[in-house]
Amino acid sequence: MNPYQSFKERVRREVSIDSYINRFVPLRRMGRNLVGICPFHNEKTPSFNVNAEGGFYHCFGCKASGDLFRFVMDYQKVDFLKSLEILSEYSGIPLVERTKEEEESERKKEALFQISQKALEYFQKNLNTAAGELALKYLESRGLYAEDLKVFKIGFGLPGFGNLRAELFKTEAEVKLGEQLGLLKRQDQNKDPYDFFRSRIMFPVIDTRGRVVAFSGRILGESEEAKYINSPNSLIYDKSRTFYNLNLSQDSIRKTREAVIVEGVFDAIGLFRKGIEFVVAPLGTGFTEGHVRILKNMADKVYLMMDSDKAGTKGAFRAVNLLSKEGVVVKVCHIPEGKDPFDYSLHHNKQEIRDLLEGALPASQFMIREILGGTGPTSLAEEKQAGVKKLFEFLKPMEKETDKQVYLEEGARQLGLSFSSLFQDFRGKPGVSSTPSVVDTKKDRTPEKPGKLSPVLICERKMIAMLIQNLELFSFADDLLSLEFRDEVSAFFWDYLYTKYLQNENLTAAEILSREEIPSEYLGMIAEHFSADVSVTPATFKAMFLYHADLLDDARMEELVKEMAKPDLTIEEKNNLLSELSLLKSEKNKRSVYLRTIQTLEV
Repeated sequence: MNPYQSFKERVRREVSIDSYINRFVPLRRMGRNLVGICPFHNEKTPSFNVNAEGGFYHCFGCKASGDLFRFVMDYQKVDFLKSLEILSEYSGIPLVERTKEEEESERKKEALFQISQKALEYFQKNLNTAAGELALKYLESRGLYAEDLKVFKIGFGLPGFGNLRAELFKTEAEVKLGEQLGLLKRQDQNKDPYDFFRSRIMFPVIDTRGRVVAFSGRILGESEEAKYINSPNSLIYDKSRTFYNLNLSQDSIRKTREAVIVEGVFDAIGLFRKGIEFVVAPLGTGFTEGHVRILKNMADKVYLMMDSDKAGTKGAFRAVNLLSKEGVVVKVCHIPEGKDPFDYSLHHNKQEIRDLLEGALPASQFMIREILGGTGPTSLAEEKQAGVKKLFEFLKPMEKETDKQVYLEEGARQLGLSFSSLFQDFRGKPGVSSTPSVVDTKKDRTPEKPGKLSPVLICERKMIAMLIQNLELFSFADDLLSLEFRDEVSAFFWDYLYTKYLQNENLTAAEILSREEIPSEYLGMIAEHFSADVSVTPATFKAMFLYHADLLDDARMEELVKEMAKPDLTIEEKNNLLSELSLLKSEKNKRSVYLRTIQTLEV
């Protein structure tokens, strides 16, 4: 059991979500809810709704949703444990005592943060020494001056192997902390530790709460050593989930819902200085699934501005693949003349860089171009065949049929081939109709199309919203099990809720909205269908089932009418279609009678 569960339940009982949020977001009453200007995106007309009775909020503009704890985390930019501490201090409700292991882990982290901060101040001070003069001249030659050094907290690691220990690490315990952070290294345990960062420009990696968690060091001058070296993973630093410059760019990313990803620290600094403030860079490990999870909660669109060399192209390909799988819109920028983003930023203004972003290639166009390796309409037949083979190998692992169609269409365009022929070969069904069916026939689920929600999709989301707000409606579980959801969002929630139901977890709407394992965009899509009047009768819920069945039958009857209009049907085929149409109409009439009956009983 979550050791903080009793604390969370007490906070939900005793702390009014509207009174807490009203401290930061002015709210006014509108019906049962309170509304205000959303704090998570720019808007002029209030679309941020707080349901005090249900204990949750939802923005109909940016789809941000959650409970009181999620609001504290997102608005005050803290992690879950810190949100508990903030609410404990605000409410006067004590947190449960941490275990000895948790207390020890927190003490270790705090000690590491303190050492990292001391190291930062030491590196910054070094720039003003005689030994740091060469580093200052190098930075000035790259176009970085005093104000830049202050904003990005840039420093210098002195030449020599024993500077850090002499200045910072006075005890053996501190030496061990320095080793954990990668500031000190040992060749073996019988020898003294030595400075890891030597003769290097030091760029601190700072988390979203302003704490130094790691460093990236660039060699000064020519050397056989690596140009850049980075801190290793530690108790306070996970390179697969950390971005350089996110501390400065986080507000701009949330505001614009856009992010630019570059390869290195200089690239991020260059774009940020020119007003592209939503720029970040992964360090050491390249782009990972952990980075995707961080970004997708902050941005809807990501621009990749990688170096033009082979390594940069490979990194961009991997990043596009990971981001596209999570539904993030991705575009890839081509920098003219083979420059890197930093060099480009030195000679171009904000609007010119913005124009470069606007002209970026869609993800599908970039990836297919790289897969085909220059093969095009004028290539030899053998080269096209090899390109088609590479394309098919790339597409086979994809889960979504719609993604496959997008890439097949782009592949056909770049190769100068017929899409229908390419599709038939991919399916292994030569000679089939040239109109492909890319729908998952088992579930026939509808992907999300903003602004174009079908009646079936809306109905299914309303049923899920009713279920979340009224768990007693799980008495209809058997009926829901027989229902094949057409909407992938509703299907996800039903699977999730039914699993929790079988595990005897009675989750409130607020608790569900705070679950990190549920994609945030899914939460928003369902939360917008929550009702201010949370009570739903069994009859109302049953009526939704009937309405859903009617919608499906209406769609099928339209198909039957179109099929019957075909001129080449046999009499037997027409009779079969008429029989099915008659049966569907009869079922609709029965449902109408039953619906009137339960509505009368409810009144």
